[in-house]
Amino acid sequence: MNICAAGDVHGRIDKFYNCLKKFESELKINFDVILQVGDFGIWVNADYHDGVTKFHSGTGDFPRWYKEKKTAPVKTYFINGNNEDFNFLNSVKLSGDLEIIKNIFYIPNGTVAEINIGSERLIAAGIGGKYDPEHFNHKESDRHYTKSEIDNLLKYADENKKNEDKSIDIFISHDAPEGVLIEDNDKNKYYPKAVGLRDLILKIKPKMVFFGHHHGICKSEIEGIPVYGLNILAHKGALLSTVMKYKTANIITDKTNKTDITNVRKYISKTVKYFETPVIK
Repeated sequence: MNICAAGDVHGRIDKFYNCLKKFESELKINFDVILQVGDFGIWVNADYHDGVTKFHSGTGDFPRWYKEKKTAPVKTYFINGNNEDFNFLNSVKLSGDLEIIKNIFYIPNGTVAEINIGSERLIAAGIGGKYDPEHFNHKESDRHYTKSEIDNLLKYADENKKNEDKSIDIFISHDAPEGVLIEDNDKNKYYPKAVGLRDLILKIKPKMVFFGHHHGICKSEIEGIPVYGLNILAHKGALLSTVMKYKTANIITDKTNKTDITNVRKYISKTVKYFETPVIK
């Protein structure tokens, strides 16, 4: 499965898919799915937006896409950022129909998307919005993520810890986990202080992590788990390509047979997913 991870778009939907097409051409592939890390620019009314969105040239293309019922050229799954039409996204969540227009799907906070492409399945989990200590202990908060939403993913991972088909492959967040070094587009370097995300990653153990929001780049890891910070559209590091593949691995079983006095480790062969080293544009 060919996967593209994408940074903040801020409503420039036409430009985003044009950049994607160029990236495909350079790589000589076709993407099967896009994972977008928030601030996609979901505003259904061109006259209704927040101040930050006005700074980013307004509501952009999505009101027209929504009105004309356009179709995205590649299946696109996004989490919310902190600058979206939350009245609309909350109504989408309540409806249960997460395909907001053809081929564009919303991943609400604290939930997973089961993405099926042919015989392949990718499990992507999402936490959108940014960290704010005043909102963290709320049950829900439009622009911010909450402990309750983190707990939802922990519950999902615990309930499915013995089910390989349901294990989380990729975790995407809008804000950045603690402990990774970011360099923004103004050349500032800093460590984010978004509480809860690092601990979540360590517990659910995805194979790869992507985040956005900071309009800069990051290539790091959390105890061996690769973590990539994606830049805002049209800047270096805004798009990333990886491929999900399968291999056979010998897995150590939990216990040896109690009647086996040799105490030799037992192995079973299993087909496991892995991801190729990303290409970053």
